[in-house]
Amino acid sequence: MFSKTIIAVAITTLFATSAIGAAVAPAPAARGILIAANPDAACNCPNNCQHNNGDSCSFYRDGNQLNGICQHTGEGGRLLCNA
Repeated sequence: MFSKTIIAVAITTLFATSAIGAAVAPAPAARGILIAANPDAACNCPNNCQHNNGDSCSFYRDGNQLNGICQHTGEGGRLLCNA
């Protein structure tokens, strides 16, 4: 009896976390806001502190989205998105 309860709780938790994750995900139109405004902001704090050398990055330039790779600039360990 106890094992059936554990299975039921596990399944309920799985569905609940899926529903919460779906509710938190940004809408496709809002995802554009998450792209950096310049190559410096695409790889550095405050929003992209977790980026490392070689990570992928995106930023806007002249209304176009550019994708690149974070690379060290040699200036105090800062990274720059090289598109």
